[in-house]
Amino acid sequence: MTFTDRTRVIYLIILILFLLVIGFFVLDHYQLIEADEIFPILAKKPATVEWDKESPTEVEKLEFQKAKERLLEDINEIEKAKRQLAMEKEKIKNENEMLDQLKQGIDLKEKELKEKELEEKNRQARIKVMAEKISGMPPNKAVEMLQNWPDEDIIQVFIQMDKNAEAEGTQTITTYLLTLFPPERRASITNKWMDSEVDDSSDLL
Repeated sequence: MTFTDRTRVIYLIILILFLLVIGFFVLDHYQLIEADEIFPILAKKPATVEWDKESPTEVEKLEFQKAKERLLEDINEIEKAKRQLAMEKEKIKNENEMLDQLKQGIDLKEKELKEKELEEKNRQARIKVMAEKISGMPPNKAVEMLQNWPDEDIIQVFIQMDKNAEAEGTQTITTYLLTLFPPERRASITNKWMDSEVDDSSDLL
């Protein structure tokens, strides 16, 4: 074999080996064969990841997210408590206003009642004074003065005169005084007097 033939053979062998290698890698690329199983030296090492010490890990991120959610829940609870407290304050305020109004109403009623009691007391005192005065006057003069009075006042004075006469054990003159009034006025006073006695007896029942 000449030098030229030998060279050709070498080149041919090199070409065949080259094609085999290329074909091997092509087949491995398309995952038709597992090159790292045939030649372990060709096994790919997993890429190493260099962690940034200042960057948070996934666990830290998760913990931070949970802490954030808990904080939001606490804030919501606080806001809810504030709203409930505001509602309670408003309710208490309204109740206090209602109590103040009721107290004012009670105070006003008590004031009106005391004024009425005082007015009635003064009225009864005036009635007693007028009953004594009329009892000591001549009948005609007494009737002349009573003519200008309302029927109700005359009746109250006559009732007091009857009480005074009964307490003193003397005869009352109210019946005689009634006879000195004009007939129409006498009838009006008598009817109202009888009606008032009926009302008083009904109240007792």
